[in-house]
Amino acid sequence: MATTPRSSRAQPARPAPPEMLGLLGGHFTRAEPRGLALAYVQALLADPTRSSAAEIAVQAGVGSVWSTQRLLTRTVWDADLLRDSVRAHVVPLLGTSGPCAVLRRHETVRAGTSAVAVAPAVPAAAGRERGTQAAALLCYVSRGAGGLIDRELYLPPQWTSDPARCARAGVPPEHVRPRSMADLGQEMLERALAASVPIGGVFGGPDFADPRLRQWLCLRRLPFCIELPQIPGPSAGSGPPARPADPRQKESWQLLSRGLGVAFGRPAPGFGLTLLARRQPSGRISRLLLHASLSAAGVPAARTMAAADVAAARAVREADVRAGLSSHQVRSWVAWYRHTTLAMTAAALRLEAGVPGPPGRAQPDRTGPARR
Repeated sequence: MATTPRSSRAQPARPAPPEMLGLLGGHFTRAEPRGLALAYVQALLADPTRSSAAEIAVQAGVGSVWSTQRLLTRTVWDADLLRDSVRAHVVPLLGTSGPCAVLRRHETVRAGTSAVAVAPAVPAAAGRERGTQAAALLCYVSRGAGGLIDRELYLPPQWTSDPARCARAGVPPEHVRPRSMADLGQEMLERALAASVPIGGVFGGPDFADPRLRQWLCLRRLPFCIELPQIPGPSAGSGPPARPADPRQKESWQLLSRGLGVAFGRPAPGFGLTLLARRQPSGRISRLLLHASLSAAGVPAARTMAAADVAAARAVREADVRAGLSSHQVRSWVAWYRHTTLAMTAAALRLEAGVPGPPGRAQPDRTGPARR
C-alpha cells in the first residue's frame, strides 16, 4: 500500500498562544473558521516560504486545501476589522516616541497576469509570462522600530479600464476607478488619523509625491518628507561610468532651497517648504521636499524621517521573509486582502515576541520585487 510522503502529511496544529488568540479570536464567531485562521497564522510563522494553499494546509495541519481556500474566499469575516485590530496592537507596542508614518510601495513578482491587479512586468521577463502586483503599505515607526498597520492593493490602468476583468477577480465595483499610489496612501493616512494614531511626521517615496497628497498633509499641519521623482538625465551609455559604492562613504545632505513658491504647495501656518538633496553611500542622489515647522532645522528633521523609512523597509522585509507577506498564490481581490491581513497579524505577533525567524537557509531580501 502506498504511503503518504512526509512532506505532504498533515501535522496537528499547535495550540494557539494567548496573544494570537486575543488578536484573532474575536473576529470569528464560529469555532471552525477561528481555528482555521489561527492555524493559518501559525503556518505563516512556522514556514513563511510556503506559498500555495496546499502547502499552507499541510503546515497548518488542516488536511485539506479547500479549508484554507475557504478561509480566504468564502468564510464570513471582515479583513478590515482585523486590520484595525493589528493597528491597535502595533501602535501601543512600539510606543509614541517620535512617531512617524511611512508610505512604501511594495511589489510582488507573479507568474502570469491573471491574478488580481497583476500587470505585465516591465521590461518583460524572458521565458514564461510574468507580472508584478503592487501595493501601498503604511508602516508605523517609533524608537527605531516599525510595524505594518495598513495595506491597499493598487489596480493598474489595464484593470480599471476593464470592468469585466475586475468583476471576474471579485473587485468591488466602487474600487474600479483610477487611483494612484498617493491616493491609496492618503486613504490609509486618513484611517490612521481617524483611529487617533499619533503621527509626528510622514515619509514617502517618489510614488507618493503627488501634489494633492502633499497639500492634504499641509492642510492637516503634518510634517512630511517626500522624495521627488528623479529628473531625467543623460542616457546610461553617455558620460563617465558610475563609481562603485564605497562602504566608507557616509550619507550626506545638502540644503537646496528654502521658502519655496506655490509650485511646491502652500505650507501650513508656521511651517515652511524646503528642498533638500540626499547623497547615499551607493552614490544615488535624490531630491526631497520637506514640510516642517519654521523652528525646526531642515536637515536634521529630514534625516529623522529618512531614518524612519529605513526602519519601515526593515519591517516590510521582516514581514516578507518571516511572516509570509509575499508568499501567496491568491488570485482574487478578497483573498489578497485576507492573506495580506493575516500576514500582517503574523508580523505583529513576531514583532511582539522579538524572536528570530525560523532556522535554515538565508532568506532573500524581498523589500522590492519578490517571488510569488
